[in-house]
Amino acid sequence: MKAKLLLGMLAAAAMLGLTSCPETSVPRDFGARPLKLKSDDWSGTWRGAGGDDDFRLEIKDAAAGQITVFATNKEKKTEDTMEFFVRQIGARGGEGLVFLTSFDRPGASRGSLNLATVPEKGVFHTWGLRHDVIESAVKSGELKGELKPVKEKGDEKSHNHCLLAADAANYAKLTDAKFWEWTKPDTFIRQGKGKAKGR
Repeated sequence: MKAKLLLGMLAAAAMLGLTSCPETSVPRDFGARPLKLKSDDWSGTWRGAGGDDDFRLEIKDAAAGQITVFATNKEKKTEDTMEFFVRQIGARGGEGLVFLTSFDRPGASRGSLNLATVPEKGVFHTWGLRHDVIESAVKSGELKGELKPVKEKGDEKSHNHCLLAADAANYAKLTDAKFWEWTKPDTFIRQGKGKAKGR
């Protein structure tokens, strides 16, 4: 279940069935610069804490911060893939935090944004956006971007999709905890070789 939650969280449009909930997306270059990835940190099979579904991360381009995600779709009996890009929040990093952007198909121009820790001892954490707070910040001009009205099939009214701009001012402001589901982190644990101690 947690693997599905991760994929849903990181690719809301694809995995959550385009619900009528507010959404936020960012361009491929969102973040100060790519985080140079280490295979020992990221590559391997992972599972959400308390879950039983695994997913696999493989580094596609370490210098570009690009990861390919593989997850088994049990209903279709296929292996689904996604792209992750890991980018630094600021010029000096971000106190161990990075932007993790996911794309449900290769070459997609916009993806879903999460805050994440760099894996340490076989564990990493992610946080989802508080879309209502993002929307208010875009409306007020606190964050740079635009709002696009979206009406889903079967909905009586539309909601706004937030398109955040790849701008250094946004990166600095997004370090504020108010933009994230800070009290609801998701924890992921490496399975097998290199897994967290005590697991």
